Amino acid sequence: MDNVFHKFIEQLTESVDATDLRDALAETASSLDVPLFAYIFPWPRPRRATDLISTYPPPWTSHYLHNRYEEVDPVIQQARHYKETFHWGTDGSDVKLSAAGQKLMDEAVQFGIRHGFTIPIHVHKDLLLRPYTG
Repeated sequence: MDNVFHKFIEQLTESVDATDLRDALAETASSLDVPLFAYIFPWPRPRRATDLISTYPPPWTSHYLHNRYEEVDPVIQQARHYKETFHWGTDGSDVKLSAAGQKLMDEAVQFGIRHGFTIPIHVHKDLLLRPYTG
């Protein structure tokens, strides 16, 4: 596993655009047998679009961004404050859910997204990686 992360860090430092970054993330996720991932950069300033690199289903990512769920996503909230990997989902979670967070998770299930884990990446204040595991 150390080789996977070493190669990932190497690819990150060599990335010059979003395509390079997406390729590095996809290759690392595949190496770890993670079928889907999302790399989310929610801008702290209002009315600024959230940057998203993802292999999640496009109908879900469109729904998520259209509803500005990055503002209430409990996974993002937790990842902003912690450096440790954590699990999330409908079947037991390390994440506390508000009413808005529960609504988001309930809607995610309709798109086949039930649980996963997050690896917070704090390169900049709000950069996050959220792989999906099932």
